[in-house]
Amino acid sequence: MIRRTCSLLVLLAAGALQPAHAACEYPAALDIPDGSTASEAQMKAANQAVKDYMAAVESYLACLDDEEKALGDAVTAEQKSVHTARHNAAVDALNTVATRYNEQVKIYKSRAK
Repeated sequence: MIRRTCSLLVLLAAGALQPAHAACEYPAALDIPDGSTASEAQMKAANQAVKDYMAAVESYLACLDDEEKALGDAVTAEQKSVHTARHNAAVDALNTVATRYNEQVKIYKSRAK
């Protein structure tokens, strides 16, 4: 939880340094159901939500890369640093979501036994 919060803070801080015209929008956070109480329908919906989230983060990362490429030779060290921070925060958040989801799936499946 602390790691996720730190990642989100870095992401928000990095976003604040971007120019006003920045078009890359970070995907909305997911609500992963509790595997110990979730229904099958909720777990299936969460599975699709995680897949959609992963695709949205991939699009976000591509957008970040396009933003940096658009700057060409004019890109500054600070802009590169911000790009790297935003990229790493998104990857960290993606890994956190995947881990949380997988943990809840494991809990959900253990109930069925």
